[in-house]
Amino acid sequence: MKSITGGFMKKKKRKKSKRRIKNKKTIPLNLKSLGNKIESYPFVEIEWLDIEGDAGWSNTKDLNKSKLPTCVSKGYLLSQKNGITRIFSDYIKSKEAPTFEDIGSTTIIPTSVIQTIKKIN
Repeated sequence: MKSITGGFMKKKKRKKSKRRIKNKKTIPLNLKSLGNKIESYPFVEIEWLDIEGDAGWSNTKDLNKSKLPTCVSKGYLLSQKNGITRIFSDYIKSKEAPTFEDIGSTTIIPTSVIQTIKKIN
């Protein structure tokens, strides 16, 4: 860009806004401090969107009106990393100490499809 006098003018750089957007799809979790005490794991309720398909005949109007089903899962939050949220609902208590050994009823959910996640304990 040239100025009226013939020299080149520098373009002004715009400052980026440092406004933080709270991510409602994750819960801060310190994985190292959780250990094997079940009380350390937050019990959560997750609402997430699922895929729905139909192999039958339909029309475009009906398909355009279709909405994704919202699923609800509850369990202990194990981790949220690499775009995957992992929860479990069952565990086996250790006989020797107030800890847990094995887990069951596990669910893994792509974090991108989560609508809400909240602690319920």
